[in-house]
Amino acid sequence: MQIGKKGITIIIAGTILLVGVMALFVFITAPESPILVTVEPSQIPLTSLSAQNTAFDIVRAMGAGWNLGNTLDSIDNRKRGIVSNLRDDIPAVLFYETYWGNPVTTPEMIASIAKMGFGAVRVPVTWTDHLDEDFNIRPEWLERVEQIVNYVLDNGMYCIINMHHDTGSGSWPWLRADMDNIEWMEEKLAIVWTQIAEHFKDYGEKLLFESFNEILDARSRWGNAGIAAYNAVNRLNQAFVSTVRGTGGNNAERYLVVKTYASGARTDDIVEAFALPFDSAEDRLIVSVHYYGNHGFVWHQEDVNWTTAYPEWTPRRDGMPVEQVMKRLYDNFVSKGIPVIIGEFGAMNKNNTTDRISYAAHYVETAKQYGIACFWWDGGGRFANAESVTSMALFDRYANQWFFPEIAEAIVNAAK
Repeated sequence: MQIGKKGITIIIAGTILLVGVMALFVFITAPESPILVTVEPSQIPLTSLSAQNTAFDIVRAMGAGWNLGNTLDSIDNRKRGIVSNLRDDIPAVLFYETYWGNPVTTPEMIASIAKMGFGAVRVPVTWTDHLDEDFNIRPEWLERVEQIVNYVLDNGMYCIINMHHDTGSGSWPWLRADMDNIEWMEEKLAIVWTQIAEHFKDYGEKLLFESFNEILDARSRWGNAGIAAYNAVNRLNQAFVSTVRGTGGNNAERYLVVKTYASGARTDDIVEAFALPFDSAEDRLIVSVHYYGNHGFVWHQEDVNWTTAYPEWTPRRDGMPVEQVMKRLYDNFVSKGIPVIIGEFGAMNKNNTTDRISYAAHYVETAKQYGIACFWWDGGGRFANAESVTSMALFDRYANQWFFPEIAEAIVNAAK
């Protein structure tokens, strides 16, 4: 039987209609699946992300962060154990707390940080001088750490404690990114973190643990350390996570902060070599890096001889590098469901408050667009007035008042 042109047309139309009906049926009955959409940083749906990954909720809730620097992180002889002749009129724990030029930390100081609007305090802690030969922590040191943690938590803020100058440059750190000695370091890290985690296992989610600080290789290189060093960092981060989880209690679900090599973020090799540890808890890990900005603006001239210091902040010269780093962190972590904090940033005073306000506001606003929270590094110190400050200190701990309230306000407001 021959089919005319009209018949062929009818058959084709019927086929198209049938295919359309079948496609509609499949669409209606198929399970929902996510639609991937590329968005600009300012359009990042942080609410949606946090609904899937609760660590994002914590980062967003922190708002602006502040470091209690040069306090519990001080180190004396740069070897394990207290071996120096300490003053008779002050307990060893307070000797160390004040050793780098700061007064004893008080609840009133931390209350002032909270009143300014900061939502989190990072409390760097060095354990080296408070460990015996078997890496047992002296109880009085752990108790003092707990007191300061309570100052922070009592003011409703998040608190992060870490291992600080147990890593770093020089000859003393016992914790390094060194594959040649990795088993020994994994063992010792586990011994120390087990004690810390056991001590705080009943604390709630507002207390976070950070694996370590700026960990370097055996040659104390800040960059170009190579894949072996980066792999060592990945192994030590894994040892940290596994150790904390193994102590049980609230530590089984505690939010944990893990670090890149040297806490680096300026180069692709460090960021791309980072591997997120396996975690028995779901969505409880946060990555932390440190980034200050262009050396010429944030530091003083006498620190190096390879650049010139300057007090003026400009969007192109000083703002664009910040934007590039934040984009790198977004592409490698945030966009993949891994939250990020900047554990340290800041700029030294050069009697350039207006420029530092611009720096701080731009820095924190840019980070917020990418879903990243920032912690200003405040090393404190004794200064007669704001004009005489030669560090990144914003808060006068001796007088319990702000040297630079305008900068602190800029940070807090930019994070809202």
